[in-house]
Amino acid sequence: MKLSYSTHKPFEIEDGKINVVATDNQVVYRDLILGLKGQSDLLKVFDDDLNFTEINKSFDWAGDLMIQQDINKKYMPIILKKLFTTMPDQQRNRIHEATTSLDNAIQESLYLADLPVKVTYDFDLKKALKFTDTHLNQQTLDDPYDIIKTIIKIHKMCELKSCLAICNVAHYMVADQVKGLSEFLQDVIQPILLIEFTDMKQASFYADCNFYYIDRDFVDWY
Repeated sequence: MKLSYSTHKPFEIEDGKINVVATDNQVVYRDLILGLKGQSDLLKVFDDDLNFTEINKSFDWAGDLMIQQDINKKYMPIILKKLFTTMPDQQRNRIHEATTSLDNAIQESLYLADLPVKVTYDFDLKKALKFTDTHLNQQTLDDPYDIIKTIIKIHKMCELKSCLAICNVAHYMVADQVKGLSEFLQDVIQPILLIEFTDMKQASFYADCNFYYIDRDFVDWY
Protein backbone atom coordinates (compact mmCIF):
# COMPACT_ATOMS: atom_id res chain seq x y z
CA MET A 1 0.00 0.00 0.00
CA LYS A 2 1.19 3.52 -0.80
CA LEU A 3 0.27 6.70 1.04
CA SER A 4 0.63 9.81 -1.09
CA TYR A 5 0.98 13.32 0.33
CA SER A 6 0.47 16.08 -2.22
CA THR A 7 3.72 17.16 -4.03
CA HIS A 8 5.82 14.58 -2.12
CA LYS A 9 7.09 11.10 -2.92
CA PRO A 10 4.68 8.34 -1.81
CA PHE A 11 5.28 6.50 1.45
CA GLU A 12 5.40 2.70 1.19
CA ILE A 13 3.31 1.14 3.97
CA GLU A 14 4.77 -2.32 4.41
CA ASP A 15 3.16 -5.26 6.21
CA GLY A 16 5.02 -6.53 9.26
CA LYS A 17 6.76 -3.17 9.74
CA ILE A 18 6.51 0.04 11.71
CA ASN A 19 6.19 2.72 9.04
CA VAL A 20 7.09 6.19 10.29
CA VAL A 21 6.27 9.51 8.64
CA ALA A 22 8.06 12.19 10.64
CA THR A 23 8.40 15.94 10.27
CA ASP A 24 9.38 19.10 12.12
CA ASN A 25 7.09 21.17 9.92
CA GLN A 26 3.84 22.21 11.59
CA VAL A 27 1.97 22.47 8.28
CA VAL A 28 3.00 18.98 7.19
CA TYR A 29 2.13 17.50 10.60
CA ARG A 30 -1.29 19.13 10.52
CA ASP A 31 -1.94 17.95 6.94
CA LEU A 32 -0.99 14.36 7.81
CA ILE A 33 -3.24 14.27 10.88
CA LEU A 34 -6.21 15.87 9.14
CA GLY A 35 -5.74 13.60 6.12
CA LEU A 36 -5.80 10.42 8.21
CA LYS A 37 -8.89 11.70 9.99
CA GLY A 38 -10.56 12.14 6.59
CA GLN A 39 -10.70 15.91 6.96
CA SER A 40 -8.29 16.81 4.15
CA ASP A 41 -7.87 15.64 0.56
CA LEU A 42 -4.08 16.11 0.56
CA LEU A 43 -3.56 12.43 1.41
CA LYS A 44 -4.36 9.66 -1.07
CA VAL A 45 -4.05 5.89 -0.65
CA PHE A 46 -3.29 3.34 -3.38
CA ASP A 47 -3.15 -0.44 -3.14
CA ASP A 48 -0.31 -2.53 -4.54
CA ASP A 49 -1.92 -2.39 -7.99
CA LEU A 50 -2.08 1.42 -7.74
CA ASN A 51 -5.87 1.45 -7.40
CA PHE A 52 -7.23 4.34 -5.33
CA THR A 53 -8.74 3.34 -1.97
CA GLU A 54 -10.53 5.33 0.71
CA ILE A 55 -8.54 6.63 3.68
CA ASN A 56 -11.05 5.43 6.29
CA LYS A 57 -11.01 1.91 4.84
CA SER A 58 -7.22 1.76 4.52
CA PHE A 59 -6.30 3.19 7.93
CA ASP A 60 -7.65 2.67 11.43
CA TRP A 61 -6.90 6.11 12.91
CA ALA A 62 -6.38 5.86 16.68
CA GLY A 63 -4.51 9.16 17.12
CA ASP A 64 -2.72 9.85 20.39
CA LEU A 65 -3.31 6.75 22.51
CA MET A 66 -3.08 8.64 25.80
CA ILE A 67 -5.87 11.10 25.01
CA GLN A 68 -7.90 9.39 22.30
CA GLN A 69 -11.31 7.73 22.36
CA ASP A 70 -12.35 4.77 24.51
CA ILE A 71 -10.66 1.64 23.12
CA ASN A 72 -13.39 -0.57 24.58
CA LYS A 73 -16.15 1.40 22.87
CA LYS A 74 -14.36 1.30 19.52
CA TYR A 75 -13.26 -2.33 19.37
CA MET A 76 -15.53 -4.46 21.59
CA PRO A 77 -18.37 -4.60 19.02
CA ILE A 78 -15.86 -5.88 16.44
CA ILE A 79 -14.45 -8.45 18.87
CA LEU A 80 -17.88 -9.73 19.89
CA LYS A 81 -19.03 -10.00 16.29
CA LYS A 82 -16.01 -12.17 15.53
CA LEU A 83 -16.56 -14.29 18.64
CA PHE A 84 -20.21 -14.89 17.74
CA THR A 85 -19.18 -16.05 14.28
CA THR A 86 -16.48 -18.49 15.38
CA MET A 87 -17.83 -19.73 18.73
CA PRO A 88 -18.09 -23.57 18.86
CA ASP A 89 -21.59 -25.01 19.28
CA GLN A 90 -20.64 -26.61 22.60
CA GLN A 91 -19.72 -23.23 24.04
CA ARG A 92 -22.87 -21.62 22.66
CA ASN A 93 -24.97 -24.29 24.34
CA ARG A 94 -23.25 -23.73 27.69
CA ILE A 95 -24.04 -20.01 27.52
CA HIS A 96 -27.65 -20.71 26.52
CA GLU A 97 -28.08 -23.13 29.42
CA ALA A 98 -26.58 -20.70 31.93
CA THR A 99 -28.71 -17.81 30.64
CA THR A 100 -31.86 -19.93 30.75
CA SER A 101 -31.10 -20.85 34.36
CA LEU A 102 -30.64 -17.16 35.21
CA ASP A 103 -33.90 -16.23 33.49
CA ASN A 104 -35.78 -18.93 35.41
CA ALA A 105 -34.41 -17.63 38.70
CA ILE A 106 -35.49 -14.09 37.84
CA GLN A 107 -38.93 -15.31 36.76
CA GLU A 108 -39.41 -17.13 40.07
CA SER A 109 -38.60 -13.92 41.92
CA LEU A 110 -41.12 -12.00 39.82
CA TYR A 111 -43.91 -14.40 40.79
CA LEU A 112 -43.66 -13.01 44.31
CA ALA A 113 -44.87 -9.64 43.00
CA ASP A 114 -48.17 -11.22 41.92
CA LEU A 115 -48.08 -9.26 38.66
CA PRO A 116 -48.27 -10.49 35.04
CA VAL A 117 -44.53 -9.95 34.43
CA LYS A 118 -42.67 -12.46 32.27
CA VAL A 119 -39.00 -12.99 31.43
CA THR A 120 -38.36 -14.06 27.83
CA TYR A 121 -35.01 -15.39 26.63
CA ASP A 122 -34.58 -15.02 22.85
CA PHE A 123 -31.24 -16.91 22.61
CA ASP A 124 -29.41 -13.72 21.57
CA LEU A 125 -25.78 -14.17 22.67
CA LYS A 126 -25.07 -10.47 22.15
CA LYS A 127 -27.58 -9.58 24.85
CA ALA A 128 -26.10 -12.18 27.18
CA LEU A 129 -22.58 -10.83 26.80
CA LYS A 130 -23.81 -7.24 27.14
CA PHE A 131 -25.49 -8.20 30.40
CA THR A 132 -22.15 -9.46 31.75
CA ASP A 133 -20.44 -6.16 30.77
CA THR A 134 -17.85 -7.91 28.61
CA HIS A 135 -14.92 -5.51 28.11
CA LEU A 136 -11.16 -5.23 27.65
CA ASN A 137 -9.24 -5.22 30.91
CA GLN A 138 -8.50 -1.56 31.65
CA GLN A 139 -5.28 -2.48 33.48
CA THR A 140 -3.79 -3.54 30.14
CA LEU A 141 -4.79 -0.26 28.50
CA ASP A 142 -2.77 2.18 30.61
CA ASP A 143 0.48 1.79 28.70
CA PRO A 144 0.78 2.78 24.99
CA TYR A 145 2.94 -0.26 24.21
CA ASP A 146 0.30 -2.64 25.58
CA ILE A 147 -2.49 -0.71 23.87
CA ILE A 148 -0.78 -0.98 20.49
CA LYS A 149 -0.16 -4.71 20.87
CA THR A 150 -3.77 -5.25 21.96
CA ILE A 151 -5.16 -3.35 18.96
CA ILE A 152 -2.87 -5.22 16.59
CA LYS A 153 -4.04 -8.54 18.08
CA ILE A 154 -7.63 -7.37 17.47
CA HIS A 155 -6.77 -6.54 13.86
CA LYS A 156 -5.24 -9.99 13.44
CA MET A 157 -8.06 -11.93 15.14
CA CYS A 158 -10.85 -10.01 13.43
CA GLU A 159 -9.07 -9.99 10.05
CA LEU A 160 -9.26 -6.22 9.73
CA LYS A 161 -7.68 -5.02 6.49
CA SER A 162 -6.87 -1.50 7.66
CA CYS A 163 -3.51 -0.29 8.96
CA LEU A 164 -3.40 1.04 12.51
CA ALA A 165 -2.32 4.71 12.42
CA ILE A 166 -1.24 6.55 15.57
CA CYS A 167 0.77 9.63 16.53
CA ASN A 168 3.13 10.86 19.25
CA VAL A 169 4.42 7.39 20.15
CA ALA A 170 7.90 8.75 20.91
CA HIS A 171 6.35 10.79 23.73
CA TYR A 172 5.47 7.62 25.64
CA MET A 173 7.73 4.79 24.46
CA VAL A 174 11.44 4.03 24.70
CA ALA A 175 13.67 2.63 21.94
CA ASP A 176 13.57 -0.91 23.36
CA GLN A 177 9.77 -0.90 23.18
CA VAL A 178 9.88 0.25 19.55
CA LYS A 179 12.27 -2.60 18.80
CA GLY A 180 10.02 -5.09 20.60
CA LEU A 181 6.98 -3.80 18.74
CA SER A 182 8.83 -4.14 15.45
CA GLU A 183 9.62 -7.80 16.21
CA PHE A 184 6.02 -8.44 17.24
CA LEU A 185 4.70 -7.00 13.95
CA GLN A 186 6.99 -9.29 11.97
CA ASP A 187 5.48 -12.29 13.77
CA VAL A 188 1.86 -11.28 13.11
CA ILE A 189 2.57 -9.70 9.69
CA GLN A 190 0.67 -6.54 10.52
CA PRO A 191 1.62 -2.93 9.67
CA ILE A 192 1.55 0.25 11.75
CA LEU A 193 1.79 3.85 10.61
CA LEU A 194 3.30 6.35 13.04
CA ILE A 195 2.99 10.10 12.55
CA GLU A 196 5.69 11.84 14.57
CA PHE A 197 6.65 15.48 15.13
CA THR A 198 10.41 15.37 15.63
CA ASP A 199 13.72 16.24 13.96
CA MET A 200 16.17 14.17 11.95
CA LYS A 201 18.45 13.78 14.96
CA GLN A 202 15.91 11.32 16.37
CA ALA A 203 16.00 9.02 13.32
CA SER A 204 18.02 6.40 15.25
CA PHE A 205 15.05 5.97 17.62
CA TYR A 206 13.25 4.34 14.67
CA ALA A 207 16.17 2.11 13.63
CA ASP A 208 13.96 -0.94 13.01
CA CYS A 209 11.32 0.99 11.06
CA ASN A 210 10.64 2.27 7.56
CA PHE A 211 11.48 5.93 8.18
CA TYR A 212 10.26 8.81 6.01
CA TYR A 213 11.02 12.43 6.84
CA ILE A 214 9.85 15.82 5.57
CA ASP A 215 11.84 18.73 6.99
CA ARG A 216 10.66 22.23 7.81
CA ASP A 217 11.59 23.34 4.29
CA PHE A 218 9.25 20.67 2.83
CA VAL A 219 12.23 18.58 1.58
CA ASP A 220 11.86 14.78 1.52
CA TRP A 221 14.43 12.56 3.29
CA TYR A 222 13.46 8.95 2.57
